[in-house]
Amino acid sequence: MLKKIITAIGLCAVLSFSAMSFGYFLYHPQATEPAERVNINTQQAPLVTESTIIEYIYIYGDGITETAFSPIPPYLIGLDENEVKNCMKGFEVTEFSPEKLTVKKTLEGSSRQHYILAEKDGYLAVFYKKGMGLKEMTNTPINALTESEKELLGIEITGKDKLARLLEDLET
Repeated sequence: MLKKIITAIGLCAVLSFSAMSFGYFLYHPQATEPAERVNINTQQAPLVTESTIIEYIYIYGDGITETAFSPIPPYLIGLDENEVKNCMKGFEVTEFSPEKLTVKKTLEGSSRQHYILAEKDGYLAVFYKKGMGLKEMTNTPINALTESEKELLGIEITGKDKLARLLEDLET
C-alpha cells in the first residue's frame, strides 16, 4: 500500500509539473518576428563642439554679401544638426560638421558697404554713405589727383571690394 501511495504522489507531482508547464507556455507571451525589420543606425549624428567655428553669411537686398566667422556660441555646444536648425530660426544651415557650421540669412535692407569719396583736410577720404561718418583717411592728397579722378569725389561706391580696387588705382 505504501508503494501505491508513493506512486500516486509521484504521478500527481509529474502531472502537476506538466500542467504548470503547459499553462506557462499557453499564457506566457511569445516573442514574435516583426513583419519588417527596422535598421537601427548605431552611428551618432555629428555634434557641435567647443572647437566648432561658425560662419555667418548675410545676403543684403542690395546684392552685397558679408561673411563673418566667430567661435561657436555656448548654447549650441552638444547639439546635432536638427537641434541647431531649431535654435537658429531665420538662418539656413548650409554646412554642418563638428569643425564648421555655416549659416546664411537673407536681409531685405541695404548693407553698410555704400561709400562716398570726398576731401578731408586736403586728403582723399572715404565716408559711409548712410551718415555713419568717416570710414578711413588715405595718404593721397587731393591735389595729386587728376581731373578725371577728382570727378569720382561725391559718387557712391557700393561694395568693399570695389572700393579697395578704386583706392588702389587712385593711390598708385
